[in-house]
Amino acid sequence: MVYLTLNVNQEVVKTMSLQIKFKKTLSKRVIRLMQFICRNHGVHYQDEDVSPLRLSHKDESENGSYGFNFREPTPLHPHLIGDIRLHKQFLSRYLEFERDIIVYLPPSYKTHPHRRYPVLYMHDGNNTMDPRTSFAGVAWEVNDTVERLVKEGLMDEIIVVGVYNTPARMYEYTWTQMVIDGPHLQGGHGKKYARFLSKELKQFIDRSYRTLADRNNTAIMGSSLGGLINFYIGRHYYDVFGKIAMMSPSFWWGNGIVHKHVQNYPKNLKLWMDMGIYECGADQPDANSYTLRMTRKMREQFLGLGYRENVDFSYYEDPHGHHNEYSWARRLHRPLMFFFPKTAKDNEQAA
Repeated sequence: MVYLTLNVNQEVVKTMSLQIKFKKTLSKRVIRLMQFICRNHGVHYQDEDVSPLRLSHKDESENGSYGFNFREPTPLHPHLIGDIRLHKQFLSRYLEFERDIIVYLPPSYKTHPHRRYPVLYMHDGNNTMDPRTSFAGVAWEVNDTVERLVKEGLMDEIIVVGVYNTPARMYEYTWTQMVIDGPHLQGGHGKKYARFLSKELKQFIDRSYRTLADRNNTAIMGSSLGGLINFYIGRHYYDVFGKIAMMSPSFWWGNGIVHKHVQNYPKNLKLWMDMGIYECGADQPDANSYTLRMTRKMREQFLGLGYRENVDFSYYEDPHGHHNEYSWARRLHRPLMFFFPKTAKDNEQAA
């Protein structure tokens, strides 16, 4: 039973109480989604606790922090290239919703049991590998691209971790709030999402897989709002993620407030940033020009901070790029080779 109280025009009626009774078969996930919508639209409600039950809770560290044990990953996905694992319904103490985590392991992972690997974290993980879960059925196919580049000797082997998005995507991928649809402020839960990534997910991945856990071997990549949240993750969690990829970043959020927040940005990162010429569609020249101006301005600001082109900063404008998975997949090889180039040391370790 969930009780919702809606305040309407006082001249009509002082208070209206709406009582909603859910079927017993309705999942807790659906109820939590409704609660989330109510909270972020100023609708008051009373209900019994429907928080998800964590699978296991234990104290492992000396400082008293806690971690979780999760189910073993589901069997391999035979329709996908590479060694793919899926951790279902990963839970967080910071966020509203559980989410799936998809993991790609490199070709030598089983044959070289003592080798450790760099890690790339990717937002919108449901779009990264599997067309069945991707938006419009088009995936980035990062597993295909990584395997091809490794086979051609153009990049090192890596582990890829795709973090599925949730109904709270817009809230989790934005650091500040903004009025975008209707009178209410939206967004601004990016701080919680960043804590989830750095304090829960990364620790779980480092415990479960043979990773190179230092910041120089840990990258994070995202597009659109995923590119925007990476700007802030680089700004506030530079000690965890040393390589930041912002693809088609939504710098328009908050009326371009990122251009103020770039002041005092850390200078010890490796940054990738790109933008397509037709992000808003071929029939929207003014909007396309606006997005390009904002991204070019950010490029100049990064260079003004001391970042060096093609050394620790790389910028690319896709002459055919649109704002979709197909375009991001087409240029994915560029940031991959920039972040994880094949080196002589890599060849020695693989031998």
